Amino acid sequence: MDTNHSDNNEGLLGKYLAQETDAHENALIEKWLQENEENTKELNDYAFLWNKAVGFKENRTLRVDVDAAWLKVRSKIDSAKEAKVILIKPAPKRNRFFTIGIAASITILIAVGVLAYLFRDSSPDVVLLKTTQNTLEQILPDGSVVFLNANTILTYPREFKGATREINLSGEAFFDVKRNKTKPFIIHANGSDIKVLGTSFNIRAYNKNVELSVETGKVQFQTKTKAILLVAGEQATFEAKKDTIKKQIVLDRNVLAYKTKVFVFENSSLEHIAKVLGEGYHVSISLKNNRIKICRLTTKFDNETLPDALNIIAETLNLTISSKGGKYVLDGEGCNK
Repeated sequence: MDTNHSDNNEGLLGKYLAQETDAHENALIEKWLQENEENTKELNDYAFLWNKAVGFKENRTLRVDVDAAWLKVRSKIDSAKEAKVILIKPAPKRNRFFTIGIAASITILIAVGVLAYLFRDSSPDVVLLKTTQNTLEQILPDGSVVFLNANTILTYPREFKGATREINLSGEAFFDVKRNKTKPFIIHANGSDIKVLGTSFNIRAYNKNVELSVETGKVQFQTKTKAILLVAGEQATFEAKKDTIKKQIVLDRNVLAYKTKVFVFENSSLEHIAKVLGEGYHVSISLKNNRIKICRLTTKFDNETLPDALNIIAETLNLTISSKGGKYVLDGEGCNK
């Protein structure tokens, strides 16, 4: 396979996911997967999109050909990294192709090949958003606003038809849902459902567990066997392995830091600070030795750049900073307990 991410390559991946490749094509894909870990991750991402799209496809009876067009995205992206935006919609048979354009001077990669293969005979109205090392703010069809963190995938219909507004999430996102008493907003995330009428909240669902934090209003958090109601200032975690939902009254002050870039630490360990800042700025921050892990700090960073924040920490705790390839390492003599 060519490593330039052409539509032909993605079409072959779509064929592979449909289990319709021959021995030669399987060998090409296996060789490509062995080249580096990023290729394996990319295939896993496509597999997720594929499975979600299959679900939408099976729930529709409309049979039309594929046509992809640019969604007029009202969004802002806080870095120059790529986000994938895919719109699949019914079209006349004579227009069986994908058209690609540029919006807001931001290059957005359209990964169409995989889904084009799936919907070569029929197509629902489905939008798929995928972020990598960037964040993305998007207005949904009902006027609700969603802010996606890095490494997140969101799928939703281009129009919310029927009695509910339902979407799928893998990753992390903040939702400000437009109120509609007669049409509940439901988010499916890793075996759990988050149901609201109109409120704002954050969902973190990178792995099998799901963390829900409510900023305003009320949110119903449920699984196949459990259900609880959360109000503003509360959060809960669904542990899939144990099939339990644990509720916390005190909201993590940094849960929205990836969105607001406001970080608050009160007598926090350097190990914790490095973890939170790393997640908030989408970089790797490591500590070179165990002695400095116990160093503690009380501080607040309000829209500081990461280098400025790290310099403040280094000066306060007498540490040194080294960086290479976007990765930061802190080192020092340590602190008294």
